[in-house]
Amino acid sequence: MAHLESAFEYDCAEVDCAEIDRRQRGIVLHMVLSLLVGMLLGTLGAVLSHAHSPLDAFYEPYAYVLLVVVAGYTAAGLGWAVLSCALATFGPLLSLLAATVFDPGAMFLGAGGAEGLNITVAALVVMGVLAHLSRNGTRWGDLAGGVLAGLVALDGLDKALPGGPEYIAGFWPWKAVVVGVLALGLLVTTRRGWGRARSAAVAVAMVAVCAAFL
Repeated sequence: MAHLESAFEYDCAEVDCAEIDRRQRGIVLHMVLSLLVGMLLGTLGAVLSHAHSPLDAFYEPYAYVLLVVVAGYTAAGLGWAVLSCALATFGPLLSLLAATVFDPGAMFLGAGGAEGLNITVAALVVMGVLAHLSRNGTRWGDLAGGVLAGLVALDGLDKALPGGPEYIAGFWPWKAVVVGVLALGLLVTTRRGWGRARSAAVAVAMVAVCAAFL
C-alpha cells in the first residue's frame, strides 16, 4: 500500500504541484459538466418529444452531437475525451430513461430498439473523439474533422431524402439547411487555413459516395 501511495506523490521541487492539482480538478469538472449538461439536454429532449414539438426532429440528435463535440474537443487528452463523451452521451440517456416513467412509449435518442440505441450511443462517442482528434494540426486532423462534418451531413441527408432509412417528411429544405450549416460550422471551428479545405473535401466525398447509393 505504501508503494502504491508513493506512486502518486510528486516532488514539488521538480514539478508545479499546484498546476497538476488545477489540471486534475479541471478534468474532473469537465467530466461532471459533460454528464450534467447531457442530463439537462435529455430532459429538454423528453419534454419536446412528449409535447410533439416540431423542433423534436431537429433537436435529436443534433443537440447531443453538439454536446459530445464540445466535450471531445475540450478534453485534456484522448482517453479523457472518450470518457467525457461517454458521460455526455449517457447523460441524455439517463434523462430519457427516467421519462419513460411518464411516457412508456418514448423513443430513446431516436433509436427503435436496443441495437439501434447501442449504435446511436457509439456514433455519438465516435463523433466526440473525432472532434478531439481534429485538434491535431496534421492531415490526420484534417481527416478527423472532415469525417466528423461528413457524418453530421450524412445524417441530415438520410432524413431529407425520401429513399433514406430515417426519412422525415418536411425535413427538407429548412431543417436540412440548418444541418448543413452545423456541418459547415464544425469545419470552420475545428480546422484552420488549408486544413478546412482538405476537411471539406473529405466531407463532400463522403456525402457524394453515400448519396449515390440512396
